[in-house]
Amino acid sequence: MKLSEVGEFGLIDRLGDLLGEAPEGETWIGDDAAVLRAPGGTILFTADLLVEGVHFDLAWTPPADLGYKAIAVNCSDVAAMGGTPRRALVSLGVRPGIEVDFLEALYAGMRECSDAFGMAVVGGDVSRCDQLVVSVALLGNPAGRRVIERRGARPGDVICVTGSLGAAAAGLRLMKAGQPVPSLLRAALLRPVPRVREVEVLRRFLPNAMIDVSDGLAADLGHLCDASRVGATVDAARLPLIDTAGLPAGLDALELALGGGEDYELCFTIVAERAARAAAEVEAATGTRVHLIGEVTEEAGGRVLVVDGTAQPLAASGWDHLRP
Repeated sequence: MKLSEVGEFGLIDRLGDLLGEAPEGETWIGDDAAVLRAPGGTILFTADLLVEGVHFDLAWTPPADLGYKAIAVNCSDVAAMGGTPRRALVSLGVRPGIEVDFLEALYAGMRECSDAFGMAVVGGDVSRCDQLVVSVALLGNPAGRRVIERRGARPGDVICVTGSLGAAAAGLRLMKAGQPVPSLLRAALLRPVPRVREVEVLRRFLPNAMIDVSDGLAADLGHLCDASRVGATVDAARLPLIDTAGLPAGLDALELALGGGEDYELCFTIVAERAARAAAEVEAATGTRVHLIGEVTEEAGGRVLVVDGTAQPLAASGWDHLRP
């Protein structure tokens, strides 16, 4: 069996089985970050890899933006666990002929993002490579002892999502096509905003489960439902879609939201009695809207999208690095 047949998430499941089970009180493979016990409390530990030609194209990715994004996507993972990012190690694979000015701009972008979210890059490693590779490992910590994992959703919970969906995917498609890219779409793709500040407010309302939307809402909500062994019903009319007016034909806002990916918004579930107030408090404190888009259902694996009153399967259509 080839890796392309198994796919990214099938591989993760197989490798997780080989590594064994986490001890009580810890979470290893299977969430946005690992949850580890330490003498001083709980640690959140995550890592992300950005590879030239796979995750970015230097033809339209300035080095400072690449550095910013490398830190931001890791901060998003920690935020999705209800945590605060603290310290990061950055490892690079670089060509010997790369300009030093490029690398300095790359790290200036990392510093900008780090300063914005109260964390720091404290070291790393560098090696020779035929293409640019940026690997970030980041430590964070939750507020108190409570970590918000994917596996806590309960039937009757309201499903919520922050911000808007599909802008990064739209920006990417326009860039690849060589077409003009509106500044908002460009920023969404190259400088995503991790919802660290939003989580500082949100965790007071005790969400039951949460995940960051990096692979597309349909795929990531599917991961949350699978971990929680529940189903979901999503109302398409409530989704925070981008406005495609004025953009080239062929961009479907709903398709971009469900399967585009790289939004780095938070999708979470919360008991119905607290949902509206949590949304209002987050928006009041941060300016970020929280949208109530659906409901958790009892049927494990049963995911439904309601479009104009008609129910249809909500199929995962997001990004998988290892499938053709």
